[in-house]
Amino acid sequence: MTVTLALCAAAALAQEPAGEMFDPDAPPLVAEPSALDERFQVTRLDGGPEEMAPPFAPMFVTGQLDNGLTVSVLAAPDMPVVATQVWVQVGSAHEAPSEAGFAHLFEHLMFGATTRYDKEAYSRHHTTHGGNENAYTAFDNTVYISEIGPQWHDPVLVFEADRMVNLVLDAENLANEQKIVTEELRLRTENNPLARLLSPALEALFGEHPYGHSPAGTKADIANADLELVKKFYDGYYHPANMHLVVVGPVDAPTVVRRAEALFGPTEKQRLVPPEVPALAGWDFPERVTLTEDVPPIKVAGAVYVGPTRQDPDYWAWKVMVEMLAGGELDRFREELVTERGKAVEAATIAEELRAGGILAFGSINLPFRSQRGAFKHLHAAVDGLDGADWLSQANLDTARRRLLRDTLEARYYAADMADAIGQAWSWQGDPSLALGGATEAIEAVTLAQVRTAWQTWVMDATPVELFVKRGKAQEVEP
Repeated sequence: MTVTLALCAAAALAQEPAGEMFDPDAPPLVAEPSALDERFQVTRLDGGPEEMAPPFAPMFVTGQLDNGLTVSVLAAPDMPVVATQVWVQVGSAHEAPSEAGFAHLFEHLMFGATTRYDKEAYSRHHTTHGGNENAYTAFDNTVYISEIGPQWHDPVLVFEADRMVNLVLDAENLANEQKIVTEELRLRTENNPLARLLSPALEALFGEHPYGHSPAGTKADIANADLELVKKFYDGYYHPANMHLVVVGPVDAPTVVRRAEALFGPTEKQRLVPPEVPALAGWDFPERVTLTEDVPPIKVAGAVYVGPTRQDPDYWAWKVMVEMLAGGELDRFREELVTERGKAVEAATIAEELRAGGILAFGSINLPFRSQRGAFKHLHAAVDGLDGADWLSQANLDTARRRLLRDTLEARYYAADMADAIGQAWSWQGDPSLALGGATEAIEAVTLAQVRTAWQTWVMDATPVELFVKRGKAQEVEP
């Protein structure tokens, strides 16, 4: 070991991620060549035996530490950067009424000071060394993202482990982040009529379902955040057993696993298990929702269908079906309603995937003289017109399959995309290894008969929720 590498190791083991101590020309740390224990599944990606793997061999390692943290490492020597993602299995869908907006609030709080490092340390490390850091909040997860060169990756692990246990939560920090989040909501939501519609639309559509409020929260939610409840949320939900650490790039997988175990280590936190989110299929939705908003003089009609979860046998047929409908340059529903029938100004197919199920919506934009009844009449007629149309063909299936396979294959060249795929596979399917080829196999196996069955089951035989938006008082829901 060179003197430079020894200094790097000493700095890392001391958990002092000072960027200036890391020589960009020094090789990353490499663990002793002993095999990982039975807690970890090791897959060599170059066909060699695991017990003879040289340093930085391409491999996928996944398993769970004693504290409950799931760790997945994809060692990819040909990638130029290391992507690190921490998936916290807590999103807006897991918030209690008294915690509304907390998931989004924590996305901001987690970039604050800890008992060891100042508020800017994490971002400064990335900025100094040409990296990138970010985070996002969704219904089902909160995800923290990093991309940086391999020479400066170890401090990222130190920072991540530190902020998961040593975050400073006091009245001053909370008040500061409340102001920041409130301003973000003002700029991104209150200043956009369509964005303003999201919260009342979710509440009206989903009702008491956990997806019934926006991941962004509201200004009232953020203003009402109680410090003691915030601390409880952090101590209980930001527990290793609710997290997945994903690392992808030119790293030595056993080294990363051992570093994670040393850094994250035992915890004194008492875990709160995130509540289960009911599947959308079978949920009692309203027949119709009418909203008013300060929009241009148009009327918007939508038919919203729910779809399967990733665990459902129909999932891959559903996914291919959605791609066949609107995944390319041609939106089949728009073609039917606008081009062929001329019954709307504009139309679109919108698809969304959530852990509790898929969403498929057909929407139309109509001139103000169109009645609500007329808008839905033409919309449903266009959907019915898709049944048995030429889009349900083997040729279209083959084309859609190639597009999906292209997207899957392209992701393998980008560390961040692969980290995201691994995180999603763990979060939604319980098996991170499915990101390494399971999707390809499943897509290739979908048949036209399965697609037709999915279309019949989830669309033609289903009753959609009708959503209607017209000009009027902002954010009002009509009975």
